[in-house]
Amino acid sequence: MKKIVLLSSLILLPVLLRAQEDPWRLDNLLKQALERNPKIRAAGLTAEASSFRVPQAKSLPDPMVGFTLKNMGFPEFTLGKEVMSGIGLSFSQPIPFPGKLRLQGEIAQKAFEREKEVRNSVVLGVLREVKTAYFELYGLQKSVAILQEQKAVLEKAQELTETKYAVGSGAQSDVLKAGVEVSRMDEMILPMVEMINSLGARINLLLDLPPDRPVGTLAGQSVESLAPSLEALKAAAEASSPMVKEASLMVAEGETMVSLARKELRPNFVVGGGWEFKGRLPSMYEVMVGFEIPLYARTKQAKMLEEARTRLQSSKSGLASMKNDVTVMVTEDYLKARSAEGLIRLYKDKIIPQASLTVESSMASYRVNKTDFLALLADINTYFSYQIAYYKELVGLWSAIARLEESTAQEIVPWGGTNEVKD
Repeated sequence: MKKIVLLSSLILLPVLLRAQEDPWRLDNLLKQALERNPKIRAAGLTAEASSFRVPQAKSLPDPMVGFTLKNMGFPEFTLGKEVMSGIGLSFSQPIPFPGKLRLQGEIAQKAFEREKEVRNSVVLGVLREVKTAYFELYGLQKSVAILQEQKAVLEKAQELTETKYAVGSGAQSDVLKAGVEVSRMDEMILPMVEMINSLGARINLLLDLPPDRPVGTLAGQSVESLAPSLEALKAAAEASSPMVKEASLMVAEGETMVSLARKELRPNFVVGGGWEFKGRLPSMYEVMVGFEIPLYARTKQAKMLEEARTRLQSSKSGLASMKNDVTVMVTEDYLKARSAEGLIRLYKDKIIPQASLTVESSMASYRVNKTDFLALLADINTYFSYQIAYYKELVGLWSAIARLEESTAQEIVPWGGTNEVKD
C-alpha cells in the first residue's frame, strides 16, 4: 500500500512543481486568445473579405467593345470601293434602372455587417470557452489541494488508530479502514490530474499553443455574487447580442432585397456608339440606345419578388426566435448564478465552519473512546466534501457569469487584476 501511495505522489509531484513555476492569469490568457485564436482570425478574415463585395455590387456592369469587318464579296477586298464594306469599332454600356445599384450596394453592406457580427459572436464564444475552461481548471486544482489536505488529516487519524491499537484500546479493523481511506484519496486525485492536463491542453489549443505546454497555477476570483438584475441583462442581450444583431441585419437585408426585386420589374438600359472606317469613302458613325423588355415577368421578376417577400418573413421569424432563445439563455444562466450565490454563502458562512468544528470534536471524542472510528471518518469526509462543493458552486457562478457576458456582449466582471483572490 505504501508503494502505491509513493508512486502516486511521484506522479503528482512534477505536475504540482510545474504549476508553481508557471502561473497563469486569466486576463493574460484572454488577451492571447484575442491575438492568436485561429477561429477568431478566420472569422475576421471572412468579414474583411465580404467588405470587398460592397464596391463590386455598386459598380456598373462591364462595358463591351466590339470590332467588325464588312466586305462585299470574296476573295477581293472591297474596303473603299463598296459603301457596305468597312472596318468598325463599337462600344456599349449596360446601365441598370436607377436605384438598382444603390440597393445592391446596401444589400452587400448589410451582408458585410452581418459577417462582422458573426466575427463578434465567434470572439465572445472563444473568450467564454477560455473562461469556463480556466474556471473548471481552477476548481480541479482546488479539489486536488483539498483532497491532499484530506489525505493528511486521514493519515493523522490513521496514526491515531495505530497508537490506540498498539496500547490495546483500538481495533485492527480501524487501522485497516484508515489505510483504505488514505489510499482512496490517491484514487480520487489521479483522475483529476488527468482532467487538469486535459483542460490545460484545451486552453493551450484555444491560444494556438502546443497542447503539452505545462499547466500553471490559477488564481481565483473574488466574485461571489452577480450584481446586474435579470431585467437589465435581458435588455443588454436584446440590444447588444451579436446573434440578435445578425438576425436584425438579416431582416434589414431582406427588406432591401424586396425593394430590389420590385426594381427588377423596371427595364435596364444599354447605350452605345460606333465608328466604321470605309477607306476612301466617308466614315459612318452610330449611336444606340436600347432597353430590356421584361417579357417573362410573370415567371421571372414576379417570382423573384415573391421569393424576397417570403425570405423577409422568414428573417422576421428568425429574429423573434433568436430574441426568445437569448432571453431563455440569459434567464437560465441568471437563475444558475443566483442559486450558486445562495449555496456559496451557505457553505462559506455556516456549513463549512460547522463541519470543521464537528471534525475537531469528533477527533477529540475518538481519542477518549467516546465515538467510533466510522463516525470520525464520516465527519472528516463530510467536511472536505463540503469544501469541494463550495468550489464547485464558485466555479458554477463564474461560468454562468461568463455565459451571460457572451449573451449580453458586455463585461460583467473585470476578470483578472484587482479582483483576484490571493490563494
